[in-house]
Amino acid sequence: MRIGIVGLGLMGGSIAAALKPHHLIHAFDIDPRAATFALAKGIIDHRAETPEALFAACDVIYLCLYPRAVAAFFEQHVGALRPGTICVDIAGVKAAIIDGIRAHLRKDTQFVFSHPVAGREKIGVAFADPNIFKGANYIVVPTPENTPEALETVSSLAREMGFGNVTDLSAEEHDAIIAYTSQLTHVISLSIVDSDDGQFDTGRFIGDSYRDLTRIAMINAPLWSELFLENKKNLLSRIDAFRTSLDAFEAMLRNDDLDGLQQKMTEAKRRRSLLEKGK
Repeated sequence: MRIGIVGLGLMGGSIAAALKPHHLIHAFDIDPRAATFALAKGIIDHRAETPEALFAACDVIYLCLYPRAVAAFFEQHVGALRPGTICVDIAGVKAAIIDGIRAHLRKDTQFVFSHPVAGREKIGVAFADPNIFKGANYIVVPTPENTPEALETVSSLAREMGFGNVTDLSAEEHDAIIAYTSQLTHVISLSIVDSDDGQFDTGRFIGDSYRDLTRIAMINAPLWSELFLENKKNLLSRIDAFRTSLDAFEAMLRNDDLDGLQQKMTEAKRRRSLLEKGK
């Protein structure tokens, strides 16, 4: 299969590397240095000089772009797609992107909305690594316009990349749960770092707990600010729920409520253990 990658960052490069053993990989990036690097490192097979050249050459095309760029890019270049081509987006929000894309869909092509729930706190194709997908979760968001064959192709490619779970969700379900499992966790990590008053040389006193909780604060700010704002309603709801839980812990501390603290901790531990059993 001829696979196209638009956007050779961490995710685009990792998808290319994961699929290259069994497919021919074409790629386009607005920064020619990214494609030159990927070609030299064997991450891709061909560098397209234009989006139109890539669209004309490929069977499946992954749009590895920031959320607010997906619809505009697709609108500008959709005319170059060959009939039967499957386009796939990988952004971490769905409802807003589907709304932006729908008016530009062609009946002789397919657009499958998806989200590989994986990554790392690095930016750029130089950090591409197919191992980030091994055992991870992949979400497919079917729409009424999708054929079963297109959905199965995208799901099959996800499994080929190494994803352990491929799940179908509606756009609304996706945005609601990702606001909790991904976006809220980034807000919390950022807030922990932001709350440091600078009184101590913090780096000399951190252990695994601080290191684990703040790893994702090494964030791609342009990308994540878009993700937060494009899913603002769901994220604000999750922040409110988190604030309520935090307030409960504060009240128990102020009231020296030992039993209450232990009950809260025990219940959280129980629920976290269930997640491990569900793997």
